[in-house]
Amino acid sequence: MRLLESAMIVFAQKGVGASVIADVVEAAEVSKGSFYNYFRTNEELFQALAAELNRDIVRMIQVAISNVEDDPSLKVATAFRCYLHLIRSHELVAQFVAGAGLQLVNRDSGFYDYLPRHLRAGQRRGQFNDGAVGTMIDVVTGAGLMAVHRMVAGGTSRRYPEQVVGLVLGALGVTPQDIPRLINFPVPELSVSPDSLLARAQGSAFAHDAIQQTPDRAVE
Repeated sequence: MRLLESAMIVFAQKGVGASVIADVVEAAEVSKGSFYNYFRTNEELFQALAAELNRDIVRMIQVAISNVEDDPSLKVATAFRCYLHLIRSHELVAQFVAGAGLQLVNRDSGFYDYLPRHLRAGQRRGQFNDGAVGTMIDVVTGAGLMAVHRMVAGGTSRRYPEQVVGLVLGALGVTPQDIPRLINFPVPELSVSPDSLLARAQGSAFAHDAIQQTPDRAVE
């Protein structure tokens, strides 16, 4: 876990294409031998980090929306808003996600367990278009990643996540009349476990020195 939280900080600073093993070893205060007990390459380290972060985020969102009424479009909209607000509130994670981009999106991601069933359920109820679910996921994930880039760059409004989600819902086939209900539903509080990778990396004492840029403070 120390290696992974150090890796998130270094990847956020240098970019996911950089060779970071020496920096991660130094930041985690372990030997190179200890590092190679767990990971053989830069890519293995990144893949492990991405998998752990995805699990953390999906788990938190699933718990947060577990009490949301049985309405597929509302669950999709609320989960998407939870994700964007979570990323915005964690500067280090936002930097990492913005840098990693599409490399975070793969079939092993928990998002591919969560999204398809709710999208299909919404199609059966006539809430979403009858298009291919894979294409719908591309729309959601693509918009989400671009939204993270915009938030990191700065200057977005407090309602920016809702604006993004509203437009995506429209692209998925939700009627204009129903979109305000979905994007104005109260966002459940996300409980971030102090033992999670997200919390440990964000709270590391050296994170503030490692990150050169921070996500925007939302403007009114």
